[in-house]
Amino acid sequence: MVLRICIAIALYLFIGSGYLVAQKRGHHIRLKLENYPEKEVVLGFYFGDKPYVKDTAEIDADGYFTFKADTLLPCGVYLFVLKPDNTFIQFLVPEEGQQFTLVTDVKDPVGKMKVKGSEDNKIFYEYLAYLSKQRALVDSLKAVLEKVKENPEDSLRIIQQNAEIDKQVRKYQQELIQKYPKTLSAKIVKSSLEPDIPEFEGADAKEVHLKKYYWYRAHYFDNFNVADPCLLRSPVLHPKVDNFVSKVAPQHPDSINVAIDTVIERAKGNPETYRYFLIHFLNTYAKSNIVGMDACYVHVAQKYYCNGSAPWVKAEDLEKICDNARRLEPILIGKTAPNIIVRDRFNRPVSLWDVDADYVVLFFWAPDCGHCKKAAPHMVEFAQKFKDRKIKVFNVCTAVVTGKDDADTPDKVHKTCWDSAAEKGFDEGLFINTYDPYIQSRYKQLYDVQSTPQIFILDRKHEILMKRIGADKLIEVMEEVIRFQEERKKTTREK
Repeated sequence: MVLRICIAIALYLFIGSGYLVAQKRGHHIRLKLENYPEKEVVLGFYFGDKPYVKDTAEIDADGYFTFKADTLLPCGVYLFVLKPDNTFIQFLVPEEGQQFTLVTDVKDPVGKMKVKGSEDNKIFYEYLAYLSKQRALVDSLKAVLEKVKENPEDSLRIIQQNAEIDKQVRKYQQELIQKYPKTLSAKIVKSSLEPDIPEFEGADAKEVHLKKYYWYRAHYFDNFNVADPCLLRSPVLHPKVDNFVSKVAPQHPDSINVAIDTVIERAKGNPETYRYFLIHFLNTYAKSNIVGMDACYVHVAQKYYCNGSAPWVKAEDLEKICDNARRLEPILIGKTAPNIIVRDRFNRPVSLWDVDADYVVLFFWAPDCGHCKKAAPHMVEFAQKFKDRKIKVFNVCTAVVTGKDDADTPDKVHKTCWDSAAEKGFDEGLFINTYDPYIQSRYKQLYDVQSTPQIFILDRKHEILMKRIGADKLIEVMEEVIRFQEERKKTTREK
């Protein structure tokens, strides 16, 4: 099967014992291609969610491209990447038996494939050929269904035929797995299958649905082994794991963290897989733009990296990871917001925790911040809309005395903050305006204010309900927060 991809021309360096096991025979893989005018083929392989380049071969006098060495390749799904457009042909490299020949035509690589010396690849390509035929039948049925969709009887007949094809495909897959249980082909096929959910009884449809969901989540890994090194080098494992964490698990940080722990525990049987997924999860949630998902970053960092369970990380990098986690942990959603005591325009102390309101919107802004200037009209609109609903906006001007020049004297910083607040419409009747020219409250550290603007929504008990949202979304988010909190209170009373 030829598919079009963009190959990253990079060599992934594997660390740890067992990457290449010295053997007398090693690997010897030959490829012959009809209707391929180019003189070079690249050997690639899957690793996690990306393909990588392993080797390159030029055509020999007999018309073959040969990849060989006295070492075995790590087992998995490999690729012959074709010039000039990086289309590719997939094939299997099992743990043993890495001496084989593949002959095919680039115009029909599946249908014309001939395999010599590899039972695994024979099974694999017979399977691909079977799927190709069934897919053609399904496509033809879809075309017919589109034509007869106004006719219920004909539509039902087509749907039933399609269901029968699905049934036959599943039967073929099960027979392949049972007949060749130790092959890489069987592993690949089995890992692509969903577990069969049994029927459940319940008082209503919702109860039945929940029972099925809990069963499915508990049996999600029945058909594949996360720690299998062959699956790590296949296009199957990463999407299966990603689906479990990002879709099967409820998308709340606590539930996602449980899902991550489940995957990591299952991956421990293979150090390379364990390392791959730890790196993947840390990077995924470090880059996430979804509010609240920094809790997943903190969880992975503190549970695995900061306790010595990621020995491959350099000391300086580890310190950065753990420092980030330490800074983020106190201001995660659900935590009690740190109190800060700052100053009003008359230099009187003002405590965040002393604000009497059902909700407090904590807003950090800077006079010279372009994004803050754009946010200001939205903040004013918000303050006006919610002024009579026991919601207050607590502004903190982040201008500070640095002592670098005459513009940074306390008086000038004070003037800068209040002149800028007036320009932006931060009226004293709508906002609690404050500043902290010497950062005595440590707000930058406590709230990890590395840039502005920053917005936090707190409830009466100072719990962080939402944070780091755009000012243009604040009204919408606040309405949702109020609605959710009221529903939660109602549910609590009913219980």
